[in-house]
Amino acid sequence: MNWMSWQIDYLLLLQNFRDLSGHIFDNLFLNITMFGEVMIPTLFICTIYWCINKNAGIYIFWNYLFGFLSNLFLKTTACIYRPWILDSRIEPLAGAIPAATGYSFPSGHTAGAVATWGGAAVAFWNNKFFRYLCFAIILLVMFSRNYVGVHTPQDVIVSFIVSILILLGTKKLVEWEKGSINRDLIIVGSISVISILVLLYVNFKSYPADCFGGELLFDPNPVKINSFARMGCILGAFYGWFIEKRFVNFNPEIGTVLKKILRLIFGGIILFILLTYGKPFCTTYIGLRSGLFIDYFIIGLFITLIYPYLISKKYF
Repeated sequence: MNWMSWQIDYLLLLQNFRDLSGHIFDNLFLNITMFGEVMIPTLFICTIYWCINKNAGIYIFWNYLFGFLSNLFLKTTACIYRPWILDSRIEPLAGAIPAATGYSFPSGHTAGAVATWGGAAVAFWNNKFFRYLCFAIILLVMFSRNYVGVHTPQDVIVSFIVSILILLGTKKLVEWEKGSINRDLIIVGSISVISILVLLYVNFKSYPADCFGGELLFDPNPVKINSFARMGCILGAFYGWFIEKRFVNFNPEIGTVLKKILRLIFGGIILFILLTYGKPFCTTYIGLRSGLFIDYFIIGLFITLIYPYLISKKYF
């Protein structure tokens, strides 16, 4: 039995379990997998950053952004197809397919889960209950990606290992940045260069052109287009962090519990509007790639600079 065949057999086993159990667990795992997607991790990060602990929020957010960057690079380097392309017997849950974009390896949901919940576990390590809850979320998200049929075990395991290394590296980077007044400038400059290089790499490298029935098995163009959104978010978030650190220096701990709840609600509403309506507006009037970049640049900037500035002025 080769390396891939046992993984396909495992996915088929889970698929058979779904059928034999009458799909009673499908909605459960479709909801669990959302803990590795964009909305829930972003709202959680904003809760920590805007309302609880600024340093912890930045640490978790950096993990998430570095996960964005590394996952995009690895996916477009390996170019491994989704399980149902590798083997036509695999039938993923229909509800999981919209979020299963791009190539399969490594798992983006696993990267997001480890970055968010693993980062939170590290940031609040002394809270044993919360730490183990975060670990449980990560493991459940990893399993859910196999259960819904959109990732092989290889995808989630490698993503987990890479993400753990990012957690450790980010912790060192955060500590290093605090050691000198101008290291924040070095970080922002380095991220800018790396992001531009990855963006160029993703958009100009060659991709597999395997066909079946005269059609491409996988069209890489959506991956290229989506890379502009990811890089916009990364750069917006880091530039915002740099400016906020130098000129705003807000304190998320100010205000009553009620005020913090209202702060999160208002911020979440604005963030939802940017995520939902910003993309069609920007892409219509600016262009697809530029519009995506600018929309997500604003989102990153909003999280780390614009809303913290409003908090510092006691508007929220």
